[in-house]
Amino acid sequence: MQDSAQPAKSTPWRSFWSLTVIQSMNSLNEKGVQFLLIALGIWLMQPLQYPLSVLIVLPFVLFSPLGGWLADRYCKTRLLQGMVLLQVIVLAGMTAGLFMHNLWVAVGFFSIFCVQAMFFSPAKKGLVKDIVGSENIGFASGILEISSMLALLIGQIGALSLVYMLLLHWGSEAGYEAAAWPCACATVGAVLVLLLSFTIPRFKPESRSPFRWSLLWEHFAQLRMLWRNPALRNSEVGIGYFWFIAGTMMLIALQMAEDAHPVLSSADFIAVLGQQKDSALLMAWISGGSIAGGVLASVICARRIRTWVANVGGLGMTLGCLALALIPYGSTLFLLSLAFTGFMAAGYLVPLNALLQDRADNDKRGDVIAAGNLVDCFLGIMSVLVQYAMRAAGLSPQWQCGILAITSALVALFIMRNLRRIKL
Repeated sequence: MQDSAQPAKSTPWRSFWSLTVIQSMNSLNEKGVQFLLIALGIWLMQPLQYPLSVLIVLPFVLFSPLGGWLADRYCKTRLLQGMVLLQVIVLAGMTAGLFMHNLWVAVGFFSIFCVQAMFFSPAKKGLVKDIVGSENIGFASGILEISSMLALLIGQIGALSLVYMLLLHWGSEAGYEAAAWPCACATVGAVLVLLLSFTIPRFKPESRSPFRWSLLWEHFAQLRMLWRNPALRNSEVGIGYFWFIAGTMMLIALQMAEDAHPVLSSADFIAVLGQQKDSALLMAWISGGSIAGGVLASVICARRIRTWVANVGGLGMTLGCLALALIPYGSTLFLLSLAFTGFMAAGYLVPLNALLQDRADNDKRGDVIAAGNLVDCFLGIMSVLVQYAMRAAGLSPQWQCGILAITSALVALFIMRNLRRIKL
């Protein structure tokens, strides 16, 4: 077994790139099938975006300590492989449900996919430092985040665009088939990723903590451990807010598409297609900007974690939200503002993620990541509730972006004030 504190000299970078492909495909498939179901919900006139968004984050809130314990106690590679196998089973079940025209079978399997993602996350993130070590973690963490963003982009846009094209080709009655065939293709891809997972080297776990039933309710103990360390605490505040604003912006974009193309009846085929086309376009601009920002931040942090990048990103994210609040929907300047907001948000995230992974003790890294996931997903649930409340209160998407500009400014000031006290 190799020592997990430092990268093994015999471990090639190809192991890291294999890990990158595996986690990217997991993100692509999870986000892709979520948006297949959202697109199907538009066709069925059932608003699934809110319950599905909660389903994605709920397992992290419920089982995060157990996921962190497993990643610290057992071989992360074996855990990763088990989760990729589960992904194949889940996608096959979803495909069968869609071909049977049973929406709730598909949603049931999707909920299992959300649990899979919770156990997958600490194993995947914990392996990064094992493979590349502290010296390269800024670059490696950034690449992992960029690849995940790219996968989310392809999953969101690909799912909406595929359903749009298949409905256009097959007609208005083929909603289930338009969702089922892309899901079947994702299942085949997951099988190939399962084979790739066996190329990842194994690393010796550093924790020997035995199982205890209290793992089912140790959320607050993990949070205390994270909160007592200033570097971990301040990093996680910023990371958690990123996932809050990302979740809120996704729902705002979907509302913008709905407002532009209201579906008045199940026969309103043109409005259904218009919603899906606009949603894909908005996701493309904001996600494309995120990828570009993540690439630049990773290059800047290649040899050293540079927290000033997070400060600049926080300021830019604030200005981007303000621009979205003031610029008319659908204009070129509006789309550029979306891309700018994503660009700055990704630059803000990369150094904070690297700092969190680097400052966690080797034998507690899984617990720290699990605690971070808990915060991220609690704020993910809050993003759903806050956006739903703003919509129910009659606030337009532009007003909602204005509120995000205010909250982004407050968080950016907090991060700027506290990160300068951390010795790098």
